[in-house]
Amino acid sequence: MTLAATSGPPGAGTGPSPLSAVFSDRAGDESFDGNSVNMSVDPLAQALRTLDSISTAELEVGTDLRTIVGAPTEVSAVAPPATTGDAAPDLAMVLQDPGVADAPLSTTPGQARREAILDGAAALFAERGYHGASLRDISRRVGISHPGMLHHFASKEVLLGAVADRLEAHAQGLLDSVESLQGSPKALLAALAGPWNPTQHSMALLATLAAETVNPDHPGRYRISRLRLVHEHVLEQVFTGHAERGLLVEGVEPAFMARSLFSLLLSLTVREHSVRALQQDRTADPIRDVHNFVRLCIVD
Repeated sequence: MTLAATSGPPGAGTGPSPLSAVFSDRAGDESFDGNSVNMSVDPLAQALRTLDSISTAELEVGTDLRTIVGAPTEVSAVAPPATTGDAAPDLAMVLQDPGVADAPLSTTPGQARREAILDGAAALFAERGYHGASLRDISRRVGISHPGMLHHFASKEVLLGAVADRLEAHAQGLLDSVESLQGSPKALLAALAGPWNPTQHSMALLATLAAETVNPDHPGRYRISRLRLVHEHVLEQVFTGHAERGLLVEGVEPAFMARSLFSLLLSLTVREHSVRALQQDRTADPIRDVHNFVRLCIVD
């Protein structure tokens, strides 16, 4: 499905700009020759306003995330299995943690090495952030020479882009699973203990990168901000489905609930990888906390 931007800068020719162009990571920031481009509108604000202007019909279940975020076409996620009744799909198995991916069944040594580099980079970006992990740190983590790593990834910014591709594939899987998640609160609770689990590496990676993107010069600012909006959109669609079935407490707004829940997930992720390590009392359970929060708004 091809989406047309309803706002934003005009594209070449007579048609609207494709969203992949509008959402370019450094759109409007600088030209290919490195010279600054004068923009009357902040590129991040422009990109997010464009995403906000996409109609619900254009972002309905099944819409390909790549048409929204401009990810490479080869990135994909496994579609969720069909479910019946109130049975919760095993989304933890369906949606693989993108932080450390399994190598394809048949790979060349070069492909396997590339995946190993991505695993190491994702781990260090989650632990130290983009600016806290150097290419030499990553090469040491992977056990590869610095020139050898540059053979696969020419710069750290290129490497960050490949890590973001994994996060976008993860989000695409969740977007494809909206209909299953709308089936019952049990399905949502299963997902909160699976692909949205605050203890998992993928959430730690997203939480660290999301915190870093308050820096306007962060090279992944646009893509990570978009990713957060996509996760919030998925949750909003799930809660909207629950509201239509009379499963949401009266007066609760799905959009507010989605933003609040995803903020809680990111906060608990940070807590799990910081405060929890310093506590002698390990009784706190982030999954239980998230489930209890959701149950406050779900009709029994």
